Amino acid sequence: MEEVKPGVTWRHLVVTALATGVATILAIYAVIAAPVAPFPGVSGLYLAAAVYVPLSLWLGMWGVLAGYISCVILGFVSGFGIWSFYWALADLFEGLVPLLAFRIAKADVDIGKDLKRPKELYLLLAVLIINIIISAIATALTLTIIWIITLIIAIALLIAMYAINPSKSWLLYVVFGVFGAAFISAVFGISGIILAGFAPAESFWIGFIGWFAGDLIVLSAIATPMMVALTGRLKETSIFVDNWFS
Repeated sequence: MEEVKPGVTWRHLVVTALATGVATILAIYAVIAAPVAPFPGVSGLYLAAAVYVPLSLWLGMWGVLAGYISCVILGFVSGFGIWSFYWALADLFEGLVPLLAFRIAKADVDIGKDLKRPKELYLLLAVLIINIIISAIATALTLTIIWIITLIIAIALLIAMYAINPSKSWLLYVVFGVFGAAFISAVFGISGIILAGFAPAESFWIGFIGWFAGDLIVLSAIATPMMVALTGRLKETSIFVDNWFS
């Protein structure tokens, strides 16, 4: 007989609350440690994205909500006031885009399942982790050229990982879970800041590149290893969401 999983439980609420707390702390820290001037609330290494994007694929809309609520709190901390509820939709979309892609394609979110060349993949993941460490150092020392190089390396490594382990799940993750998520979040978030008058319109591309690159580097180097290592185990638990909320 097919196992019937329970619907929404208190575990989903607890995990969502914990995830929101962790994402909020990481979001505030990232903005303080790696700000992108003149845009308040924007980080060149947005660590929170590495929490709520994988959680959106593991917990469905609970993960999406964790990203949204954490960004609302960041918005208030950054001085956006009531505008935070609109601006935070940037992080909501960042989790929702990959979730929608996987649900529409009816694809397995376990990108670490049935790897064709696991040793090579793990080597590339190790290089990605080293790359984000270098990126963090470059950010702290304001070495913009080095930071840009780490962005290029991250993109190349993501493409290489798909090339050695081609599958529908990997393609969806790379296109929508990393590039697509970072892109739509950056466009919406930076536009929101400018529309609200918190930054000049002529600085759009500075903010966009900072936001997009910061999320992409983090998603590639932190969220990807998490997806590979943890998805299979989480699928065996009662908190994993197959549909949207349960």
